[in-house]
Amino acid sequence: MFIWVLLLAWIGSVVIVVRSFPKAPEVRRRLNALLFMIIPWGLTIFLGPFVIDHHAVGTHIRERMIFGQYAAVVLLCFIAAIGIVRARGARRCALAISVANLIPVFLLVCVSVMILDPGS
Repeated sequence: MFIWVLLLAWIGSVVIVVRSFPKAPEVRRRLNALLFMIIPWGLTIFLGPFVIDHHAVGTHIRERMIFGQYAAVVLLCFIAAIGIVRARGARRCALAISVANLIPVFLLVCVSVMILDPGS
């Protein structure tokens, strides 16, 4: 049920992004701060079990991988907050972009942590 709620929230945020995307070029430039959201995506993927073989490493490396996953979510929230503050005139669109990125990263981190620590 929770997955369906997240899916509906993601679809709704994508619709809001499309409908509220600013037409003025000076307002579009203010959304450039949200381009840094690629960094948490990279951290989530490259520090996760999909790239690093977690069976071949010890618990110390697994703990660092889990810390990296959580740090990616915190970094995404920080970048989203900065992007929303800087996006004067397009804050609704910036908020929707942030939510549209936060939901898949949250799910990816949840899956990664469950793979790294099956008892969590």
